[in-house]
Amino acid sequence: MSTGKSVNQAAAADGSLPLARLLAIAYRQLITDLHAELAEQGWGELRPAYGFALLTLRPGPLPGSELGAALGMTKQASSKLVDALVAAGYVRRLTSRGDARVRPVELTERGQALLVASEDIYHSLEGQWAAIIGPDRLAALREDLVAVVSQADGELPPVRPLW
Repeated sequence: MSTGKSVNQAAAADGSLPLARLLAIAYRQLITDLHAELAEQGWGELRPAYGFALLTLRPGPLPGSELGAALGMTKQASSKLVDALVAAGYVRRLTSRGDARVRPVELTERGQALLVASEDIYHSLEGQWAAIIGPDRLAALREDLVAVVSQADGELPPVRPLW
């Protein structure tokens, strides 16, 4: 008698498939679906690194070197990312009053709008998950993940890409 589950689903459910792999699959699917919907909304070509950078800049401007450090990037890679974000209109470089070599980067209205659009899409995607597993289980999943990833001081660590 078949349960309707594939071998992979059975392995995932019985614990023989590592949780890290399931989390990676879920994350990848969310990002893929996010980018597909953003493209449908006309946001054009986006790279996942853009989202990490925009989220890092949400609280306020940062020098490019600090942005790179927060993302775990070299200064050169960070500079290229900032160049791409400036060219796409998501961020702008500011001038520093104290040191002309320091050029803080801040979100533009377009960058802020992209974050809002992304969050709306994530909300919709989470609604799809709730339709599958139920809103109570989704809320419990969120609560459990917060408990697992929170730091000793109760804060969530910054979101960083896996390069």
